[in-house]
Amino acid sequence: MQQSTWFTPEGLEDLLPEEAQKLEFYRRKLVDGFHLSGYSLVLPPIAEFTDSLLTGTARHMAVDTCRFTDQESGKMMGVRADMTPQVARIVSNRLKASDRISRLCYVGEVLKTRNNKAKGSRSPIQVGAEIFGHKGVQSDIEIVELMLDSMKNLNLDVKLSLGHVGIVDELMSKAGLTSQQSSLLIDILERKAIPEYEVFVSGLNLDSALQDVFTVLPHLCGDAKSVIEKAKTLISPLSETCSSDVNQLEDMIKHLSELYPVHIHLDLSDIRGYQYHTGLIFAVYSTCGYLLPIAKGGRYDNIGSDFGLAIPATGFSLDLRATLDLLPNVTNSNAQTVYAPAKTSKALQDKVEQLKSKRIQVIKVYSDQEIPAGSQRLIEDSGHWKLV
Repeated sequence: MQQSTWFTPEGLEDLLPEEAQKLEFYRRKLVDGFHLSGYSLVLPPIAEFTDSLLTGTARHMAVDTCRFTDQESGKMMGVRADMTPQVARIVSNRLKASDRISRLCYVGEVLKTRNNKAKGSRSPIQVGAEIFGHKGVQSDIEIVELMLDSMKNLNLDVKLSLGHVGIVDELMSKAGLTSQQSSLLIDILERKAIPEYEVFVSGLNLDSALQDVFTVLPHLCGDAKSVIEKAKTLISPLSETCSSDVNQLEDMIKHLSELYPVHIHLDLSDIRGYQYHTGLIFAVYSTCGYLLPIAKGGRYDNIGSDFGLAIPATGFSLDLRATLDLLPNVTNSNAQTVYAPAKTSKALQDKVEQLKSKRIQVIKVYSDQEIPAGSQRLIEDSGHWKLV
């Protein structure tokens, strides 16, 4: 019995012509914007051996990675669930860029084993940009600027959220937490479980300065300028590391506030991507109330250490497929379309190529009934083809 309707797996969907054209239009705008800022495009393979795909900080992607046996080598392969580790492999293993700054961008489809409707498609179209080889806050600022410029290219009004995983990391070190306690604290902070957090902190043996910081940490969020002033008073005096991390955030906030008309939110208890990120983290959200981040990223130093070349890095990415509903529709009101008969004629072929070189769409028709009323068409007149 023939199936009347064929379904794709849950979380995997077709993009029909209008949506596909829209995605390609904005993909091109993003990549062109990256190129104008000096970022070179790389295209990693959609699948590779898992011993490289799931190496280092990418180990946490194992549960999301579809795996299969390579029939050529007998080794285990995986379909990428994230492109960033692949780009890190290219920089450290192929380009061997240890003595220079590398700016790379990428775009491609990734696949996840599980469907999470709250986080968008199971097969995102990932678009991103990375800077490798620079450790200072200046490269973090550059990446955030590129992220904000990309949102402008997508005609999106956004608000910016900042954080710094190094601050929580240093606080856990100063408090002498065990690995088990640290894992529990990270889990609590990721879930924003305030009652659990208060119980956890009450069981710690802390000096007064640390106790004050741990007590208010979940509440150190809101308008960036206000939060950073409190952080300079409470957190910076704890250690040189804390002071440096707060200064990085302050430098970022001052720079962006002067150059970009964007609301900046700062959350010092944000521990998103703790297993992956090592410093500043950032995300942009739509001002229209869409709860998920449109784009996100952060610093992840020593990313290529398992490939033999540890490199500082920072970058961001977004799921273009999930963002489509937020983007203005693409209109072709200015596009010109011409209909041409399907005939064997060198003169007709030359005329069609001439029109296409002017970015005019030419559609072949097999009968006059296919031509919409009032449309332009090519007709032959004394051996010459002209528009009517």
